[in-house]
Amino acid sequence: MTFVLSWRACRFPSVSIRLTSSYSGHKLKQMSEKTILVIDDDLGFRLMMQKLLESAGYQVIIGEEGQSALEAAWDHKPDLIISDMDMPINDGYKTIEMFRDDPDVNAPVIIVSGVVDIRDAQLMLDAGASAFFRKPPDHAALLAKVSELLTAG
Repeated sequence: MTFVLSWRACRFPSVSIRLTSSYSGHKLKQMSEKTILVIDDDLGFRLMMQKLLESAGYQVIIGEEGQSALEAAWDHKPDLIISDMDMPINDGYKTIEMFRDDPDVNAPVIIVSGVVDIRDAQLMLDAGASAFFRKPPDHAALLAKVSELLTAG
C-alpha cells in the first residue's frame, strides 16, 4: 500500500516550495471510511472540529446551518452528525427534527453547544440526539463518543 502526502505550496518573498512525498510500507493512520457531518454557524468551531476529526482519521463534511447541512447529508450520506444547537436559520432542535424525519438520513446526532441550560440538553436528547456536549468539548470524550456511536451503528 502506498500513501502519498502533499503539502500546500509555502510562499516566501522569493521562494516557492512544494513538497510531495510517497511512503510505502510504513505504518500510517489510514483515513476511515466513516464520514462525519459537522454543522455550526461558527467558522472557528467548524475548523477546529474538522482538524480534530480528520486527525482521528475521519472524513469530514461541513455545514453552516440546518438546511445546507441536510442537503450535504443527502449528497454524502454521513455516518454521524455533530451539530450546534444555537444557529440562526435552523436551530439544533429543528435540525434534529429534519434528520429524524428524513428516511435518507440515518445517522446518530451529537449536539455540541455553548448553551448551558440542562433542560435544553434534555430537549435535544428527547428529540433524538445520541449525546450532548458543552462547548468547548473535551476532545478525548468527544472522540470516544464518536467512536462508540460509529462502531455501534
